[in-house]
This record gives sequence, C-alpha cells and structure tokens, in this order.
Amino acid sequence: MSDFSNYGGLTSQTGSVGGGGDGNNHTDDRGIFFPEFDQWANNEGAILKTSTRAKLNKDNGISETITIDVNFNDGSWRPASTVLAYSNLPKIGSQHPTITSCTLKNVSIQHFNGQHDHFRAILDYEFEDFSINFSGGDQATPLDEPFVINWTPTIRKEPVSEDLNGVAIRNPNGEAYDASINKVRLDGVCTWNQLDWDIESTTNWVSVINRDTWTVGEYKFDSFTVLCNYVVGNLAFYTNDSGRRVPYYKMQAGISYNPNKWSYDGAGEGEVRFRREGSYYYKNANKKTKYPRPQDKTNYEFYDLDANGVLLTRNEDQPTSPNPEYDYFKLYNAKKFNFVDR
Repeated sequence: MSDFSNYGGLTSQTGSVGGGGDGNNHTDDRGIFFPEFDQWANNEGAILKTSTRAKLNKDNGISETITIDVNFNDGSWRPASTVLAYSNLPKIGSQHPTITSCTLKNVSIQHFNGQHDHFRAILDYEFEDFSINFSGGDQATPLDEPFVINWTPTIRKEPVSEDLNGVAIRNPNGEAYDASINKVRLDGVCTWNQLDWDIESTTNWVSVINRDTWTVGEYKFDSFTVLCNYVVGNLAFYTNDSGRRVPYYKMQAGISYNPNKWSYDGAGEGEVRFRREGSYYYKNANKKTKYPRPQDKTNYEFYDLDANGVLLTRNEDQPTSPNPEYDYFKLYNAKKFNFVDR
C-alpha cells in the first residue's frame, strides 16, 4: 500500500490543500478531496496527489481546475482509459464537492512525462450563472419567445337598409333613410422568431386566407376567418452559451380577422360575393333601353338584376327580390397557414 500521509487534497470543510488522511478513513478535517477515488488508488497501490487552481469571475463566481496525479509506481504500461473509466471519477455535469454552483465541464487524462505508470487527470469546474439559464442548464434564446398578435380595431361606417330584425329602414312613403352602422374589423401584427426565412416566399403570403383551422401558440382561428396580408423576416443574431453568434429571423405577419369569414357560404375558396344589383336595369336582354331614365323619379336606389342586367322581378313596382342573385369573384388564395416555423 502507498503511504497517503504524505499526500493531500482538499478538505471538504475548508477547501484548503494540506496533509491527507490516515489512509484508512477520510472523515478528518484534513481529508482528501475525492475520498472514493482515493480509496480506489489505495486499493490499487497507487499514489494519489491533488493540486488546484481557482479563479473568480466578474460575478464573484468561483471556477476551479483540479489536477490529480495517479502514480501506480510499478513500471507497467496501461492506457489512460484505465483511470478515466473508473466509476468514482467525477463525471461531466457533476457538482464541485465544495463550491456552490460550480459544475464539471471537462475531464482529460494522459500519461505524465511519458511515464508508463504515472497519469495526470485535469478536471475543469466552471461557475454556472443561473440568472441566464433555465432548468436543465438550457440558455434562453430569442427562439424561445412566444408567438404574439397585437390587435388594432378598425371601425368603419357601412350603409344599412334593414335593422337587426330585418325591417326595412324606410319612411311611410317607402323612401330610404340615410342610415349607417359601425362595423369593427380586427387588424393584427403577428411577431415571433425563427431560425430561417426565404425572402422569396414573402410573395406567397399576400392576400391569403386560412383554408383550415389555424392553431399557433396560444391562438386558434376557424377556417377562412384570417386574411394574411404579408409575412416578412429581418435577419438578427444572438450569442449562444458557447459564445457563438447564431443567426435567426425576427418575423412579422400582418393579418385581418373576420369572424363572418372571408369566403362566404356558397362561394368557392377565396371568393367573395356581391348581391347582383344596380342603379338601373334593362327591360330585356338586348339592353337597348335602360330604366329608370334620368328624368324618372324613383324611391329605390338599387334594383335586383339577373345575369343580363334585366330587372330580376320583371315587376317595376317591385324592384327588389326576396330571392336575389349574387355575383362571385375570387380575391384571395386559400391555403394551409404554415409560415410560422417554430
């Protein structure tokens, strides 16, 4: 057995370097740094010696490099992995025995000065700044920021011919009152961060409505209720926990929300519909004479029309129809919203 009384390590209570234990136990105030590892060296007949070098960072956190010499003192060659593979040798990520918030980042072992039976192990412990780390040691990055929509209400006035009960807004003579109602539309700007963005794909997201239910972050929208006006990304950088600059994109998307859908019932995807009406009509499909003539007076502003512009009811005393016809026009593309790459 080796004489351990001449070799020392760090006392678990004081952290000082000095004489070791008595070779049989490691509980005294001058015990060695890693008692289990020392016991292995004792059993192998090896001599163990520990030295340290510590530094203080700007946040007063202690980092330390511990050097352990293991000398089997038998002249026999063996690979460094013999020492490295020992189960009681501290592993990457383990806590420093005496220093709070200090973890093992690197372990290396090599033959010392070309000697077959003498090895030097270097253990690098680094202070962890937990103020910038989350559980598990993962660094927070801009990619962790949530998807957010900032809404702005847009209020506009629209003429209205009927009240909420379907009653025509007219005087006793059938003349329309000049009535209007406030309509509110929500316009929003979506913000999020992602690793990649192809600027050429910006044109793919102009005047597009969501064909399917769109669920993103804390938001969920029914199909055809969100109109995307644009999507754009701006290049930025952040520094990861290894000190490397990482490129990412700060994304924005302009959207408009319509709870009544941007694509109407009975219309195709991306189509809008308009009541087929006009300020005048034709007697027949040859369109030679249009009514009302400028000199005519009428109580009606609009007339329901058929596909040829002829008065739909064919009854001049009933310019509007209870079953109007509609024209459909495709204004938007409908597709699955997948521009958020999280």
